[in-house]
Amino acid sequence: MNSVMSFIQAYGWLLGGLIGLFLVAIVGAWISAALGRSYPLTVIEDRGKPGATELVAIAHGYARGGKSMEGISRAIREVCPDADILRFDYNRHLFSNRRPNQIAAEMDDKLNELQDARKYERIILVGFSMGALLIRKAYVYGCGSIADSPVADGLRETQCAPRAWVKQVRRLVLLAGMNRGWNPQNRARYSPYAQRFVVHLFWVLARLTKTGGLIKGTMRGEPFVANLRLQWLEVMRTAEKNGLARPRVIQFLGDSDDVVTAQDSRDVTVARDFIWVVVNNTTHPKMIELGEEGSRLERKKKIQSAFGDETALEKLRRSNLTVSLDEDKLVKTVVFVLHGIRDMGEWTSNFEAPLQEAYLREHTTGEKLYVHRASYGYFAMGPFLLWADRQKNVRWFMDQVTELKARFPNLQEIHFIGHSNGTYILASALEKYVTLKVEHVVLAGSVVRRDFPWSSFAGRVKQVRNYVGSRDIVVGWFPCLFEKPGFRIFNRDIGSAGFNGFEDGFVQPMETRFVRGGHGAALVKENVPSIVDFIIHGKRTDVASVFVEKQPLALTLSSNVCWLVWLILIAIVLYGGWKSPYAGEVLARHFGSALNHESLALVWSSRAIYAILVLLVLKTI
Repeated sequence: MNSVMSFIQAYGWLLGGLIGLFLVAIVGAWISAALGRSYPLTVIEDRGKPGATELVAIAHGYARGGKSMEGISRAIREVCPDADILRFDYNRHLFSNRRPNQIAAEMDDKLNELQDARKYERIILVGFSMGALLIRKAYVYGCGSIADSPVADGLRETQCAPRAWVKQVRRLVLLAGMNRGWNPQNRARYSPYAQRFVVHLFWVLARLTKTGGLIKGTMRGEPFVANLRLQWLEVMRTAEKNGLARPRVIQFLGDSDDVVTAQDSRDVTVARDFIWVVVNNTTHPKMIELGEEGSRLERKKKIQSAFGDETALEKLRRSNLTVSLDEDKLVKTVVFVLHGIRDMGEWTSNFEAPLQEAYLREHTTGEKLYVHRASYGYFAMGPFLLWADRQKNVRWFMDQVTELKARFPNLQEIHFIGHSNGTYILASALEKYVTLKVEHVVLAGSVVRRDFPWSSFAGRVKQVRNYVGSRDIVVGWFPCLFEKPGFRIFNRDIGSAGFNGFEDGFVQPMETRFVRGGHGAALVKENVPSIVDFIIHGKRTDVASVFVEKQPLALTLSSNVCWLVWLILIAIVLYGGWKSPYAGEVLARHFGSALNHESLALVWSSRAIYAILVLLVLKTI
């Protein structure tokens, strides 16, 4: 204790300064977030000739405001001398909590207001970086796809009539567009360590202060991005039916871009006239740095060609790579099979042949079923207990769903078979992503909470089949804890539906209580026909050989006091930490040291090592 006090006295000024800076940073984050909420969307207009019939609308990126697009605006003016040029300027405060879909909705309103007043015959949308996401979202809102619009009831009102302005949109020019959202891992590979530290500090502050909603909302897999991707695919497929012209889409990507990768072009491959243009010697921020010599001139000429006539566009197409679509128009049905925790999904292969056979018996017109058995990798119990780690897999899942819809343009229905954490992924995705729709859902070893409101998703989920295990200790002891009074605050969205069943009447008619066995009881080969029958026909069939009428009384009672199981396990872990100095003493003697279990250095070093070992174990079991 004396050594600790001496340290505090000697370095108290340093500690106090660091604490003070941290508090200032927290207050600064809150101020930045507040300013972001109050910052309205503004526009900078550069009018062309009187009565202009063409409008070019430009949206900037996150790092710099509307003025940063002046060079782009000047380059456009050279090739579109008569057009009206509009630069949006939206909030870009570092910790802004401004919702990206709110900004996009305001862009939609502004463009519709201008169209009503000026009657443009041709509109071109330009977006750089995050601005590409926002301008595309404004477009899909204008097309009537408003499921996640601020003015819509997210679970009911998903579609309305197209607005006047989108009927005149002929082209989208995306400059380093974050079409799939931005991935922080891309940037980390190229950033200096000092910059990585600053970025890490930003995320720590953002989490502590619940700020940074704008930048977090545009990350890969977040609802704003995932919904946009699905909305875009649907809008492109139904454009002609809704009286809309499918716009030509030109995506510019820097060859040294450390934020947007080549994979980000996949979203727009469904656009019939998509053109993908690689720009040499160009990082992400340099995409909008234009000039009259060298790489700046090359960027300028290539970007200007996107505003040219059909001959210029054809030249762009022929001088750049074509992205492979990897399409199969015969696939009408997808069954998404998803594994759980501590599991790499080997069991998923049991469903391929039975599902294909059952589907072919019902469909003889050449239609196909595709069984999607993707894996998000090994997921241990420790990360499963952390909401942020669980949400990474939810974002991955929505990315997979979007890719499936892009690969199969005639896809009509998605069914789902999930086990353990896979059941959580689907339930969480339904809550967060209003564009997600599934038909028949099979849940095995479910870790979804019992009171999950399935009825509220009846318009997006057709039927749910839940298999409840008779001896599922994993669910009965662990996720079950978070449904007990006082414990839900630690994990509000996981529970014991795989052990206790659901309370919602929407699910109960198709629920089997109980399947003989533990956490993976419903996935045994004997029960595969029951699952296949539900997926293909929507029928409930219980296999007599795996069906039991009740759970063991002892297991039911222990589940009711699962908090006691947790306390015992925590006590064992803490006791091990308390006694770790004795083990450290044994090791110290083995290496010839005189340290004993009362030595301050041995006590804290051994406990630190023990804590690290416990964390490593939690990440692997």
